Amino acid sequence: MMSEPAITLLKQLAAEGVSPWLAGSDTQFLPGTLYRPAETALLHGAVASNADPETVRRACDTLWETYLRSEGRHGRVSVPVDPRIAHDAEAILADARSIQTEVGRPNVLVRIAATPAGLAAMENCLALGIAVDTDLVFSAERYEEVLTSYLAGMERALAAGRALGPLVAVASVPVGLLDAEVNDRLADRPGRPALAARARDTAGVALARTIYRIREERLGGNWWRVLRAAGAVPPGLLWTAVTPRHISGLVGSNTGQVATLEALESAAALSDLRGDTLLNAHEDAHRDLDLLESLGVRMADVAAFLEAAELGRLRESWILRP
Repeated sequence: MMSEPAITLLKQLAAEGVSPWLAGSDTQFLPGTLYRPAETALLHGAVASNADPETVRRACDTLWETYLRSEGRHGRVSVPVDPRIAHDAEAILADARSIQTEVGRPNVLVRIAATPAGLAAMENCLALGIAVDTDLVFSAERYEEVLTSYLAGMERALAAGRALGPLVAVASVPVGLLDAEVNDRLADRPGRPALAARARDTAGVALARTIYRIREERLGGNWWRVLRAAGAVPPGLLWTAVTPRHISGLVGSNTGQVATLEALESAAALSDLRGDTLLNAHEDAHRDLDLLESLGVRMADVAAFLEAAELGRLRESWILRP
């Protein structure tokens, strides 16, 4: 059960255009985690780690009213494909179709790692009418590729005569993992302690601000105007692995934050929301990223390392669905 300060925080985030999502494990997923309908109504989505189809169905049903009220934009449950096939586009697509069939709920999102094969599968999923959460986006360059695949998939869906409104796509950016890895690398550079201290805890927000700007610019293009006229909703951004500090630092329209109940409670105790922190903040982001590069933290290397490390961790922890 959430505290009143946490409920107030969720309402404040929603007022700023931020969708609160709940991060859950197999043993503490959405059903049973929340006890009051008012709390469930404040959540716009949930992320499963390795949930079986029955658990996902119950989570989808719990968020069904939110899904209906938002005409399909919210009330989604993100479920991963098998991470062991992250580099096989055909296998990813087959698993995505299997998840959609097994769960049997329109508010399920299929979560796919943003590998080159994953991006190809994402395009094919959207073309077939399968909503997608593209995960493990650790760089602005990879997000550009995500948007390219998104637009291609949506164009194919439009050409096939599919309704674009229910075809939701989000990209997940693990800002907490990025900060942790960059902070570790900064600790190995003792020669410039003052600058290194200033650069700590900046990488995640800087990447989020950069990606937010990229999305705004790409949505000004001609093809997006065509898709929007056909009923498409803008692609979403999810900040994941967030800490209490991130919850106040990543506030922007049409974004979401995936947090545990513990992180929400801690953030509510801080109570330092300060409005939109992403819009037109890209120049500050570039300065922060330039500082990290000047300190020897190569963000491209960090992104490649984290993608490989996270895929390895996910493979090791994977439990086959029945």
